[in-house]
Amino acid sequence: MSEIETVERVFPLVEKPGRYTGGEWNAIRKDPAQVRFKVALAFPDVYEIGMSYLGQKILYDLLNARPEWAAERVFAPWPDLEDALRASGRPLFSLEGRTPLFDFDVIGFSLLYELNFSNVLTILDLGGLALRAADRPGSAPLVIAGGPAVFNPEPMAPFFDAFVAGDGEAAFPEILDRLTELRAHGAGKDEILRALSTLEGVYVPSLYETKRSASSPLLSVHPYEGAPFPIRKRVLLDFARSTFPDAIVVPNVQSVFDRVAVEVARGCPQKCRFCQATSLYAPFRVKDPEVVVGTAFRSVARTGYEDASLFALSVSDYPYLPETVRTLMAGLDGERVSLSLSALRPKGLSAEIAREITKVRKTGFTLVPEAGTDRLRRVINKDLTEEEILEAAANAFRAGWRLLKIYVMIGLPTETEEDLEAIAVLCERLTFLGRDVVGAAPQINLSVSSFIPKPHTPFQWSAMDDPETLAAKQAALRSRLFKRRNVKVKTHPIDGSLLEAVFSRGDRRLAGVLERAWRLGARFDSWGDRFRFDLWRRAFEEEGLDPGIYRSAIDPESDLPWDIIETGVSKAFLRRELDRAMKAEPTPSCLDVACGGCRGCDYFPIMEKKFSARLESNFVSPLRLGTEGEDVLRYGVTYAKEGLVRFIGHNDLINTIQRIFRRAGIQVVYSEGFHPKMRMSFIPPLALGMEGRDERLEFKTRYRLEPEPFLAAVNACSPEGLRFVRMDFSPSHAPSLAARLRGLVYSLDLGAVPVREAVDALRRVRENWGALSDSELVRRRIEEEALAPTGPGRPEMEWIVRENSLVLAYAFLPQKAPRPQDAVTALLGLAHPAYVIVRERVILAPVPVS
Repeated sequence: MSEIETVERVFPLVEKPGRYTGGEWNAIRKDPAQVRFKVALAFPDVYEIGMSYLGQKILYDLLNARPEWAAERVFAPWPDLEDALRASGRPLFSLEGRTPLFDFDVIGFSLLYELNFSNVLTILDLGGLALRAADRPGSAPLVIAGGPAVFNPEPMAPFFDAFVAGDGEAAFPEILDRLTELRAHGAGKDEILRALSTLEGVYVPSLYETKRSASSPLLSVHPYEGAPFPIRKRVLLDFARSTFPDAIVVPNVQSVFDRVAVEVARGCPQKCRFCQATSLYAPFRVKDPEVVVGTAFRSVARTGYEDASLFALSVSDYPYLPETVRTLMAGLDGERVSLSLSALRPKGLSAEIAREITKVRKTGFTLVPEAGTDRLRRVINKDLTEEEILEAAANAFRAGWRLLKIYVMIGLPTETEEDLEAIAVLCERLTFLGRDVVGAAPQINLSVSSFIPKPHTPFQWSAMDDPETLAAKQAALRSRLFKRRNVKVKTHPIDGSLLEAVFSRGDRRLAGVLERAWRLGARFDSWGDRFRFDLWRRAFEEEGLDPGIYRSAIDPESDLPWDIIETGVSKAFLRRELDRAMKAEPTPSCLDVACGGCRGCDYFPIMEKKFSARLESNFVSPLRLGTEGEDVLRYGVTYAKEGLVRFIGHNDLINTIQRIFRRAGIQVVYSEGFHPKMRMSFIPPLALGMEGRDERLEFKTRYRLEPEPFLAAVNACSPEGLRFVRMDFSPSHAPSLAARLRGLVYSLDLGAVPVREAVDALRRVRENWGALSDSELVRRRIEEEALAPTGPGRPEMEWIVRENSLVLAYAFLPQKAPRPQDAVTALLGLAHPAYVIVRERVILAPVPVS
């Protein structure tokens, strides 16, 4: 039995096996015998979230561009797969090669969020590795982490061999080159870690000890002899012209941000005092607009996505935004590809940009005032007034938006009852504005999070509100807006915010709490329905550690756990910013002054502050298959869904097929309305895990198509397991696909059923066959494909045992979808029967002669 077959045995036991199949479009599989170094890119959350992360996309493309390296992906298994793997004794595996994690040379984690830390331990344990770095032998893979959460690496330090602070695409290739060289010379683990510690941006925690100072309850980090201190983050110097992946992997299961996303800038010039981004990603760097536009156009063509976005921490500050949006929409509009902008500050939403990005479709428009009053926004240095918020909302309403998403924080330093009241007042003013502009109240989704003091920010020394205070503030907002039916208030769980705060400012002692909570069952703590705060409370108690010390105010003169990482923004600047915050004094954006006060540009003198437009469109209209005409034509398509593709659900299959058509140049007619969709229709969906060899769809187009070129084009753009076998013209008078559907025929290979109880049940069926049905009649009816709608005296389902197969034929009833898996379970007692059933035939009524 092959590795793929043995792994697939656990898929019937999980809710979404499509998360683990791999085989996606643009995924890269290399021959293990042809590579010298294998890297597992691990993301400690589910597939749908990890596949939205740009950092992994960049490293996947960058590392696989080297012939001697192979980068494969692995995501945190949902508890159902974790249970199945543990029960079967199988290790966690990568998507590309089904490779166990212990067989890689390096496992590189992306640490984005503190509430994902418990999932790191799950991945390590299921991957066959000891949790703590000190317990892993020299032959084990090197375990490294990067991402924003490593700027305070101490809570995770005992579990990792090394951390990479800063831009991974600058550091990771150098790390792998050094590792390749060292291992070729037979270097041991200690020698390797010492050598890696000399690389800029690399922190090796085993070379450091922790101590408590007299002025702080937190443990600070001190180097052993010869270890560097502090660790200076790594910065990609040539960001403006750096490459960005355009042939990105298209997920089988819809991801959270399921679209082309092109990074236009890195860092943020705004200096918001609650936000780490200014320090972590400093200095602010922008991508040349020609690179942005070219990447976006190529990526849309190579993926088939129907949505594109420009990504930055503050996309409004991208100096080429207006001309970039105009140029992109000039090409994307004709392709029915929408464009969205992430993290758009209200000042950046001009009426022109609003018109451009709503040409194809409109989703929700996001406003991020963060606080209710202009005074509190000055405290946090949010360069935004209420009038500017209202102006941006008015532009959105005029452009057709009817949904506003509002993000605010409670518990900010110096917050008063007036500031809380102002949040409700702002929602009311936006409601009245929407009525004035469009004649109806807009839908407002208000998201309320709790302020968390983060390392490397001016508020890193501040205290966090206690849980009772936060709960009272949430309740006050809900009560105040209760009668506003158009306003939906969503509050973040307070316990989760408290735990995030603890690990954000934590020290190395928290590793024991984390491991204990994980062993108690903590998993997916960022998911509200999975979060168990009682487990964490018990873990703190058993470790004898008070979580309150990590949420309390900190003496600004004390050493901090995260002082080990140097971001380039000086501690003295952060202290001055804290003083200015208490006076509600704003600090200008980096783009507006040449101060050098934060020292970020002194450390990395690459920030450009003068920009000149130099953008020319390089859009090339993609080839269209067929010959365009004026009439709308209908075509029927037969396809097979086999192999790994059977593990994705029907909605994901529809997305996959639509993207295949886009890649192949098939121009499908779209519906009208707010969210235009491809004019496609399908027969009733297969059960998850079931194969289909005669599946049908219809689509409409203004292009006359020929079968052979069509099949060649779509099959060249299809993932393994999805195969198009026939295309026919449907005359205009033909009934719809649903109206022509008469029957569905399924089969079960009884030789593939190894269950003894099933064999005994089948024997009993055969013994009583004559009393149950007329086998010859059923055989003839199936073979002739002449099922008609059920009528008086006609059964809905007929079945026969033939050539060691169980065949079930259903007359199609629109009001009662057939479920052959239920019949198989009743007859043979099989669990998860859909995974061994095949839909063999789809019986359609012939098209009447016109």
